[in-house]
Parts: sequence; C-alpha cells; structure tokens
Amino acid sequence: MDEILFDEKNTRLQIEAESWEAAVEIGGELLVEQGCVEDSYINGMLQKVNKHRMDVVIADGIAIPHTRYEDGAFRVGVSLVTLKTPLSFAESEEKVKVVLCFSAMNIQDYWHMVSFALDLIEYDVLDQLAEAKTLEEVRSVMALC
Repeated sequence: MDEILFDEKNTRLQIEAESWEAAVEIGGELLVEQGCVEDSYINGMLQKVNKHRMDVVIADGIAIPHTRYEDGAFRVGVSLVTLKTPLSFAESEEKVKVVLCFSAMNIQDYWHMVSFALDLIEYDVLDQLAEAKTLEEVRSVMALC
C-alpha cells in the first residue's frame, strides 16, 4: 500500500455512528482537519452517495465516499473510519463496516485510492481492518497487503 499511512489524524476506529451520513461526516471532518478539503466537500460526498451509491459502496463491507475536487478539495487525502455496527448506505443491501473517505486532485489520484480500496478486498483484510481497535492493529493489517 504505497504512501497511504493511517495515523491519529486520519483514523477513527470502532465508531458507533447513527447513520451512514454520520459516518461520512466523521470521515469528511478528518479530511477537513488535515487541510485536504473544505466543509463543502463533505456535502458533495453525501450528495454523491445519494445519487451514485454504486460508485461508493464498492463491495460488501466497504464504502469509499468521495466527490469531485471542484467541490472543495485542496490536496490528496484519506481518512479511515471503522464502524462498530455495520450500516447500509443509501438503502443498499450491503453492510458497510469500513469507510474510506478520500480527496483526489486528478484522475491518477482517484485511481490510486480506488486501487488501494480494491487491494483491501483482494487481500481479504476488510474484516480484520474493521475489527482493529488500535492504530498498531491497523498497521499490522496493512502490512498483509
């Protein structure tokens, strides 16, 4: 997993979110706090989930909320939110337990983030990632990929 590191600034583990919107807002706020996006980007992510759920929930267990950089991105960023209780996004049948929000500045950044998310699925580490309770456990899971 080249160049994508999780730390205390971009990670929240075992969150009890009331709704998928709350989960996206938590991930979005982490992007805002890192200086990657402005607040409007969060609204863009919420709208994209409502309109294009299939682009966001890419497999059972994982969602990758994002929107266009024109919606308020300043630089590339990523946040990881794991959910204590899996949630359905926008009435989907899939239950999401890993929310990987990101901002991209161009198509290469976008595909890098999507590839990263697909690697989590391919290496079959979503359950381990969702169950992680510490950053050290997250890093151990990432080392498997």
